[in-house]
This record gives sequence, structure tokens and C-alpha cells, in this order.
Amino acid sequence: MLQSRGHEIISASPVGISTSLGDFRSGVKLESHSLKTIDETYTLPQGKVSSYRNYANEQTLKFSKDGQELDVLFRVYNDGVAFRFVIPGNGEVEIFEESSSITLAGDYFTYWGQNHPNRYGYESALGPIDGERMSNPVLAYIGDRDHFVLMGQAATNGHYIQPHFHRSGSKFRYSFPLDQEQLGPVSTMLPFQSPWRMVIISPNDPGKIVESYLVENLNPPTDTAFLNPDGKVKNWVRPGRVMWDYIAKDGDKPRMWIDAVAEMGWEYYMADAGFANRWGGSDSVTKVIEYADFKNVGICGWAHTREFNTPEKAAETMRLYANWGLKGAKIDFFDHNTLSDNPREWRDYEDTQQSLQMRDWIFELAIENTFLLELHGNTIPTGERRQYPNLMTLEGVDGMERRTKPAANDLTIPYVRNVMGPVSYTIIHFERSPGTHAYQMAMSIIYEAGLKIYAEHGQKLLEWPGREMIKDVPAEWDETKYIEGLPASHIVIARRKGQDWYIGGMTDEPRTVSIPLDFLEEGKNYDALIFSDETHTKMHREMRIVSTADNLSFNMLPRGGFALHLSPISP
Repeated sequence: MLQSRGHEIISASPVGISTSLGDFRSGVKLESHSLKTIDETYTLPQGKVSSYRNYANEQTLKFSKDGQELDVLFRVYNDGVAFRFVIPGNGEVEIFEESSSITLAGDYFTYWGQNHPNRYGYESALGPIDGERMSNPVLAYIGDRDHFVLMGQAATNGHYIQPHFHRSGSKFRYSFPLDQEQLGPVSTMLPFQSPWRMVIISPNDPGKIVESYLVENLNPPTDTAFLNPDGKVKNWVRPGRVMWDYIAKDGDKPRMWIDAVAEMGWEYYMADAGFANRWGGSDSVTKVIEYADFKNVGICGWAHTREFNTPEKAAETMRLYANWGLKGAKIDFFDHNTLSDNPREWRDYEDTQQSLQMRDWIFELAIENTFLLELHGNTIPTGERRQYPNLMTLEGVDGMERRTKPAANDLTIPYVRNVMGPVSYTIIHFERSPGTHAYQMAMSIIYEAGLKIYAEHGQKLLEWPGREMIKDVPAEWDETKYIEGLPASHIVIARRKGQDWYIGGMTDEPRTVSIPLDFLEEGKNYDALIFSDETHTKMHREMRIVSTADNLSFNMLPRGGFALHLSPISP
């Protein structure tokens, strides 16, 4: 049972796992227990914050059954709880299923997320759901307890699977992928550590969930291959803003794109499928990259998972891309089983052990080749960027590639999808987005990713009045504050980089919001650059001086928004 502010939030829930070494769902004996405190800090070059504190109490319960040991580790954080299984020993073990569940206490529930299975690797629209099977994670509001709860998994890898939830009432059982049985049992080596099953808890409003980095804290420390002797991540792991040619087209004009990126003062150009052929082959690719280097622009190139579905093929492809001088790769279609006769006829292949094992060797090869990663058609992230900080962004979202989407999808992302890790929505496209121009501008602040990818044509972005704002919005943050909002309804977030603050707001229905600036530094005045709704396609621009004593009020149109950049004024 778990309590928060005097309310029972999670009722007694089963925890158990069935393996070839024994069925540990019942009949186990508690042998011993131990306690310890975890308190560490670390830094990452991307994320909601730049400095992370991993602070928790951890209890280990040692069980046995028929001579086989099973440990269950529990952690309690200020914003949530988590547990995992550990099976000591040597050799191979098969894992069949779990009884592990989360049973929410209370009587009145609302759920947000995606029903399972979902489309094209987590590309179904996010929003209110009420199915029997739900994809990981699920956000719940317990109405009679006034608490928000995000249920999910952290630290997923190829030793196991990405689960979904099988729901019965308010009981959520962690369940294996639907496609896993077709591939065979989950098989791994001892000693075995399962991923962490986690719950993030936020009373009264979803703010603690939006701000949480619990998923990163539950992952292993940063791989030492990324670190300099002083413990900081090496400079090649560089976040940045990205222009992208897939939706905008003109992919056969790479120098035009490179020039546009350089003129905007951004870092990267993402070249999509078929880029090498469009540019004229290997020699031409090399010349284009030489031009990009001269302009101080990095290029990332698209690739299909069929080129990565064995370690040997993956190593060959990544070496080719690295030898060309590419800075990273967008690897697509993790939801396709390219080792089968019918790669597309799968329901949740991206969640299976086989797909996750491919992802693991891609992670390792990317270190060897100093490569940034963007993954598409993939399973949901679960904090892996702590161990692999070059994992800059992932799709797993109904983003700008699809023309028609409900605003509820866009306005659920900060509460569900982006809590789990960076999101590759591919922001701003004037014809595809349901929102006003100010709503789309706010996406650059509200959606967090180490590669902040823009969908609109580079020349249009350079000519857009909003260029004045987006040219400076960074791809990495030092601090994040939830201001107000509700899932599928609206969101207001403030983020800090250095001494500058950026505030974004988005809504579905028209509304007025008031923002107290009491988080600004006392005694300082700030120049505020403000863009807000005038019409669907026209923004109102304003400059004013503000301080911590001020409140700013905005009237947002239907599917409207606003964006602010606050810069301290030098004395």
C-alpha cells in the first residue's frame, strides 16, 4: 500500500515473476532484508535540467523458493516509488510472465495515454483512454483523492521487454508484448536485473509529474566511454536545433539547407530517406559534408533498421556513415520485424526483446563511432539517455508527420510522453498543425529533446516573424517549472537556460492564463520578448520590462498559445 498526504493512492498489489528457475509469483519465503540510502548527483548535456539529484531510500528483500534466490528492490523517492527483480547466479534463464500489478485506490478515475497496441510504434494519438490494454506509460487521475499518478517502466533494455498494461478496473498488470510469444520466450543471462516498475505521484495537479526526472534516476550511470577525466560528457555529444527536409522537401538541395541552418545560427541539418542517392552517391556526400563543416553545421542521415538488424550489418552501416563525416543517424522502423517474411504484419514488435536487442547494439556502436541518435518507429523511451546521452531524441509520438491530429494529442505529450524522455514531434508546420502560429511557437519551449527538429521549410522559418524567438530557443535546459495545465486541455511551462527564461503556453479551448513571475531572480529586471495570438496565422509581438513582482496575462485563441523570452538587463 502507498499513501500520499494521508490518502491511500495504491492498494496492496501483487509482485511476482515466473521463470525457468522457478515460479516466484507465490510460495516464496522471506530470508532477509536490508536498507540503504542513495544520494548522488550527475550532469547530462540534455534534458529538463542540467544537474540531477538521485535521492532515494532503497530496501532489498531477499526471497527463496526451492533453493533459488530472488531479490526484490524497492526505492522510495520524493516524487515516486519503484521496484525491480534481481536473480543472482550464472547461466541462462527464461522468463515467462509476471503477476506484477499496480492497483489504484479510489473510486473515480480518468486515464490518459494510448490504448494498446498502437499505430506504427507509439504513433497513435495521445489523449483520454479507457481500454482493456493500455501502452506504457499511463497517467491516471484519482478524482476522490485529488492525485495524479503516472505508471510506467524505467531502464528498459534487450535483457527483457517493454510491457504494456492489461487493465481490470483500476488494477494494471504489467504484460508482455503481444508479439513476444510468436518470437519465443524471453531469454537472458544471470545475474538478471529487470527494468524498474515505477509510479510518479503528484497531488492536486500534474506538476510534479511534468517536472520529474525519475526515469533518468532509475537508469544506470552514464557509460564511462562518454566521459572526460573530469567526469563531464565529451563535447561530441552536443544538443542542437535541427532543420529537416522530409516534409518540406527539397532534399536534393543540401547546400541550401546547410546555408539556412547557418543563417539561423543552429547546429544541424537532418537529411531524410535516400539522401545519399539524391546527392549523387558517396563522393557527393563527402563534398556536401565538407561544405557543412566549413559552415559549422553538422549533418545527420536517415537509415532503415533493415541495415541494423544484425550486429555485423549495423557496424558496417554506422562505419560508412561515420566515415562520410555524418554526426548522427535517424534510424527508422523499429516496429518492423525485418528478419521476418512480413516485416509490417506485427502489432507491437518494437516492444519485444528482439527489437530491444537491436537497439542495444545500436547504442554501443554509436559510442564507438561518436554518433548522435534519433530513433523512429520505436518503443517508448524510459530514461536511457542517462546511460547513453547521445540518445538525443525519439519519435514514439503522433507528431507532425501526420496531417490531422487532435489538439488533445499535442496537449497530452507534456504529461505522458515527454515525461519518459526526449520527444521527436518535429515542431512547426504552418499547414499541418492544428494550432495558431503562437501555439506552434510554444512547442519549441514545451516539447523537450536534445535534437529540437523543425518540420517547416528552412526558408519559410527564416522569413517567419517568429524567427526572432525560435532562433534563440535552446535544445537543453538548466531548470524546468510547471506553471499550470491539465492533460489534453492546456499547458504552461517555464524553462531556464543560464540566466534566461523561456515560457510557453498552449491550449485547446480558448482561455485566459495569468503567470506570476515570482520565480525570477529578486532585484533584477528582464527584457521580455512576447509573441501571442492575434489571429490563427498572425501573432502579436510585444517588448516590455518585467520583474519578479509582475504577473503576465494572456488570452489564448482556440488551439492558441504564446511564447516569451526573458533576458536579464545588465545593471
